[in-house]
Amino acid sequence: MSAGWLVEKLWAAVCQPTASRERSARMTGVPGVHTVADLYSRGMSRSAIEHACRTGRIVRVRRGVYCERAAWEASASSSALRHAIEVWAAILALGRRGWASGYSAALLLGLPVPKGQPEGVEISLPQRFHGRRGYRGMRVRTASVAKGDVFVLRGVPMTVPARTSLDITRNHGFPAGLIVADAALRNDVVRPGELDEMVEGMKGWRKSSQMRLVAEHASRTRESPGESFSYAVFVIAEFPLPECNAWVVGEGHGGVRSDFLWRRHRLVGEVDGHLKYRDPLWGPPERVLLDEKKRQMRIEEAGFVVVRWTPAEAVNEPGAVLHRIVRQSTIAARMFGVPCISMP
Repeated sequence: MSAGWLVEKLWAAVCQPTASRERSARMTGVPGVHTVADLYSRGMSRSAIEHACRTGRIVRVRRGVYCERAAWEASASSSALRHAIEVWAAILALGRRGWASGYSAALLLGLPVPKGQPEGVEISLPQRFHGRRGYRGMRVRTASVAKGDVFVLRGVPMTVPARTSLDITRNHGFPAGLIVADAALRNDVVRPGELDEMVEGMKGWRKSSQMRLVAEHASRTRESPGESFSYAVFVIAEFPLPECNAWVVGEGHGGVRSDFLWRRHRLVGEVDGHLKYRDPLWGPPERVLLDEKKRQMRIEEAGFVVVRWTPAEAVNEPGAVLHRIVRQSTIAARMFGVPCISMP
């Protein structure tokens, strides 16, 4: 499944009229996933079901819910497809109307999730669950949704990308929500202004101030979770906000952009992730490193000071990153006679 196909499918689903979305919401179900009742209706007895499990014809996903072996094996190469099976099985096990939310929805939507997330399956229900509360590998929340906040993709009902980013903000904080919102805007699955409209409809909700921050600062210009998290650090610290992925040298082919640019301070910030040095698509590591050095030289020759940090530093040592930026800004001030960035 190509990324382009997914974006096209998402955009069509999110932008279709509400009535059409409500009709599609009834067309749910992941092919190959069945409840015990479904298997009984197909003429299978309890002993036949047990035999099918032992021989590997079906896989037990959750108590009372099974998946055909072919569908289970076909999902092995895609974390999103496998999670769709697990989410649908969880909804069937609950026996109530629900939808994937939080990091489960983000994974199904192809949006970035932190390593180790989601921890199990995240499901939201429209009303508080008064029955059994403890389900293995399942987190059940209660949430209200407006018309159009839920749609169906991969056969699973889930929150739309804008609502997903705001739910993640409420449950995991502003930086986490900004990462997902930036990616959704960058992939054209959230339309301009949609986050503002959704936040307006969620006034008075828990952590509504953080949701407003996400709507205010979300941008398609940041190209990685490391950049989004770093920008969130600047916002939280009330640090001077830079331009994101702005041209520093020339424009277009042959030009150089920077992750962050404090133009007035003659300072460039670079989030130095490790992927480009390990991914063979970027080329041999030694060539990538040489190209990066040449790129930095061009930035410095254009009259800027460069400061670097890693995504891990932004997450674990945000104060150290801010102090490093201030120190490099001091150097730029001495070299070029420009104002110096100071700590708030």
